[in-house]
Amino acid sequence: MYAEQTSGEGSGPDAAGTAEPLIAFFIPDLTVGGAEQVTVNIVNGLAARGYAVELLLSRNEGKLRTELDDEVTVVTLQPDRTSVLGVGAHLPALVSYLRRREPALFLPHLRHPSVVSLTINRLFETETKIIPTHHAAFGQSTEQTVKDRVVESVVPRLYPAADGLIAVSDGVAEGLAARTPVDRKDISVLHNPVDVAEIQRRARQPVDHPWLEDDDRDVVVFVGRHTEQKALDTWVRTFQRVYEENPDARGIIAGTGPQSEEIADAIEAAGLSEAVTMPGYVENPYGLMSRADVFLLSSRYEGLPTVLIEALACGCPVVATDCESGPREILDNGKFGVLAPVGDERALATGVTELLDAPPATDLLRARAAEFAPDAVLDAYEQFIEEQIDRQE
Repeated sequence: MYAEQTSGEGSGPDAAGTAEPLIAFFIPDLTVGGAEQVTVNIVNGLAARGYAVELLLSRNEGKLRTELDDEVTVVTLQPDRTSVLGVGAHLPALVSYLRRREPALFLPHLRHPSVVSLTINRLFETETKIIPTHHAAFGQSTEQTVKDRVVESVVPRLYPAADGLIAVSDGVAEGLAARTPVDRKDISVLHNPVDVAEIQRRARQPVDHPWLEDDDRDVVVFVGRHTEQKALDTWVRTFQRVYEENPDARGIIAGTGPQSEEIADAIEAAGLSEAVTMPGYVENPYGLMSRADVFLLSSRYEGLPTVLIEALACGCPVVATDCESGPREILDNGKFGVLAPVGDERALATGVTELLDAPPATDLLRARAAEFAPDAVLDAYEQFIEEQIDRQE
């Protein structure tokens, strides 16, 4: 059993007829999500710089699939039909792929692919360096399936088998070093590349929403998955405080997720049905951000929340919880936005009111976002890749 190449114009040494080392990435699918968008940005950026890049998927699906450049070869892994282990069903195909293609580096994203990949590193001989990328604060999630809990329990045992680890922020790296046997010096911090120019281009596109066209409205916005991690119950209570002081304020909670219905009920119970709307999935969230007055993030924990960088790129002032990890790093200890304790709706509401009364200069916010633009991040990725390949040789 082996991995089946399903698309791509031909990257990698076999297809391109080049000795360029092959860099392979692995993520389950390309549904809309932070880690998925980051992976697309990285593989597109590296391919554009001349690297031979292959992207392995468990399922060749997701809205972000159309954003992949033709230079990136997509490989769909064929599962072992007898397995009930989810991503673990691809272990035989992954072994076959690594032996057949022999990539110089194999970079799985998210915990399930990382655990499966490191199992290979433990059980089978391979010349490939396997270096997982960790996107979120480790050990903080409370919304896990039984399978999630099993995977998290083996992470501390398997991560030492990695040839290195990538963390998307200093906070994620510090958390991994504190909660696993991995030494901090073996964890490299590589930020998520954010296509700031494309965000700003899309932010200029028209948006059809009456609140955003009304100068008398102060609009507070959220964009993201409706999950326990995002603590949107805190978001609603925070907005309720803002609304009590400012009846002209309006809230938009964009996105979808398992807690959407629960959040809608909370809005109704708070008497905010006329002041807060939930439009669902929004094709162009940057139009919302660029016209909103404040972006409010109420998360319990993060990794490096790309949505905050996107908001800054749109010139939208940010209030965020000082959660583990990411917001403090992005906002530079509060220089580029307001930080408040996790779960403290009073402090969050005070931050929102302060920014509504005295918004920071949009040029300052956009300049901060530019520090996460692809060129700077991809330069760091190139340096990391070349160092790893040099060590291998």
